[in-house]
Amino acid sequence: MPFDCRHTGHAGNGLNDADVAHTLKHLHQAASGRDALVFARALPAIIAGKFTGRSTFEAAEPYLAKAYIPVSEEFGRFMYLTALSRGARNIVEFGSSYGISSIYLAAAARETGGFFTGTEKDPDKARIALENLSDAGLSRWSDIREGDALESLAPLEGPVDFLFLDGWKDLYIPVLKLIEPKLAPGAVIFADNVHSFRKTLKPFVDYISDVSNGYETTILDIGSGVSLSVWRPAN
Repeated sequence: MPFDCRHTGHAGNGLNDADVAHTLKHLHQAASGRDALVFARALPAIIAGKFTGRSTFEAAEPYLAKAYIPVSEEFGRFMYLTALSRGARNIVEFGSSYGISSIYLAAAARETGGFFTGTEKDPDKARIALENLSDAGLSRWSDIREGDALESLAPLEGPVDFLFLDGWKDLYIPVLKLIEPKLAPGAVIFADNVHSFRKTLKPFVDYISDVSNGYETTILDIGSGVSLSVWRPAN
């Protein structure tokens, strides 16, 4: 299994590794420039959305196909440290985009002797995400599965120690339920944008907030809202 990669000696200085740090710096700068233009083009729709009850992200969604919409450096580092503290070896991401969050998680997988699996429906984004992981020196510990995540993740073997949900919001519950039987006890689940897509993600937040479903959850005021859950199955 891919996450059975053996940890041999010094793994690579984590986020302080020169290739990782350089690639992340470049990508965060590129994302800032491109996404500013995307939101400028989307501004009329965002303003109109205010009168129809839609959030900024929901109104701008049609314009976001080629946007980065990355995690912040703060949140990326937080996920990296969480994965390290959990000793997560099988790390999965739904919605990798151009691979910024993927680099944080793949860097953690390298440190734990594990493996990172990302998903991306857009072929161009998937290709570029793989190139960015290569530039960061993390290809050996990572992969991006192109296509529908419900199909590409179906063959994934467990146990999954860490799951990050950041793709299409109406798929958070289907993807979580697909992975749920494969979650390791104590697995960590992060989900982004729970504030900016409050209405769309309400069923998801309700699901992970119900302890009878096996999760302990808190909502963090990081960026546009992040849920943090720990899988605690009854049996």
